[in-house]
Amino acid sequence: MALQNINIGTLANDGTGDDLREAFIKVNQNFDDLDLRAPESTTASNLGNVGEGIFHQKAGADLQFKKLVSGANITLTASTNGITVNALGGLQQLNVVSDSGSKALVDGDTLNIFGGVGASTTISGNVLTVNTTTELSTDTTPVLGGNLDANGNNLINGGTLTASSFQGTFNGDLTGLVHGVDIRLIAPNTAGFNFGLFNQTVTSIVDWLISITEVDFGSLLVPVGFDFDAGTIA
Repeated sequence: MALQNINIGTLANDGTGDDLREAFIKVNQNFDDLDLRAPESTTASNLGNVGEGIFHQKAGADLQFKKLVSGANITLTASTNGITVNALGGLQQLNVVSDSGSKALVDGDTLNIFGGVGASTTISGNVLTVNTTTELSTDTTPVLGGNLDANGNNLINGGTLTASSFQGTFNGDLTGLVHGVDIRLIAPNTAGFNFGLFNQTVTSIVDWLISITEVDFGSLLVPVGFDFDAGTIA
C-alpha cells in the first residue's frame, strides 16, 4: 500500500482538511505499511580491486567498519573531519662495517662503493658487480702467504733473485757466497790450470800403499803445509 498523505486543508481551521481522527487513522496505517515492508536494504561496499577495504559488515541496521591501526613508524591523528596518517622515512639508520672502520648512514646519506687494488665495481640496473683481477702483472708489490709451487715449470725471463739460500740447478750468473765462500776471490787463481792426468806406475808393495793413501792438503783458502813430490811436468 502506498503511503497516505494527511490533508491539512488550505488555511488553518478552515474545515477543508482531515479531522484529527481521520489524520491519525492515516498515521497508523502508514506505520503498519512500513512494518510490512522488507528489512532495511542500506549497505556499504569497498571500491576498487586492490588494497584493503575498511567496510567490515552490516549487522541489522548497523554498518560496521574496520578501525585504522598504526604500524611501525606510523602515527594516526584524528580530527573533526578526517584522520591524518604520518609516516617516518623508510631508512632511519644503516650501519656499514668494513675491515678498517665503520660508518652510520642516516636517511638521505649516500654509500659509495669503489674498487681497491686489483678490483673494480660496476652497476647495471639494480645489480652491483665487483670485478677482481688475479694477474700478478697488475700487482707491483706481490707478497706470498706460503710456498710457491711451480709444479715442475721453469721461472724464465727473471731479473734479480734475492734469497737466503738456493737449491737446485741454475743457468746463468749467480752472485753471492757458495757455502760461505765468495768464489769470485779464488776464480782468478784457478782459471787456466790443466794438470792433465796423474799416471802412477806401481812396481812394488810400497808404491801400491802410497797409491791408496789419501793426503789432506786442506782447502784453497786454508791450505795445510805439506810437501808432495809429483815428479816433473813433461
